[in-house]
Amino acid sequence: MSRYDPLRDHLQRQAADTVTMSFVELDSLVKLPASAKRFDFWWANDDVKTTIHAQCKAWQDAGYVAEPNLRGKRVTFRRIET
Repeated sequence: MSRYDPLRDHLQRQAADTVTMSFVELDSLVKLPASAKRFDFWWANDDVKTTIHAQCKAWQDAGYVAEPNLRGKRVTFRRIET
């Protein structure tokens, strides 16, 4: 079980193609590390051919990619077209 499973579960319940969440909302699901709020690379959408990070696995398993807006303190998750 990953500490990011609650994020995955939340995204899987969404019907929308885009889901925007503030850092406050994300913190209520999973405690974000400080690096998530400071660095875009934390939100990288890893290529499945490389080592995948636990947080990326959570949103990709739910069918989304992450698009952070650090200045706005939010992240938009966009559904992956299959």
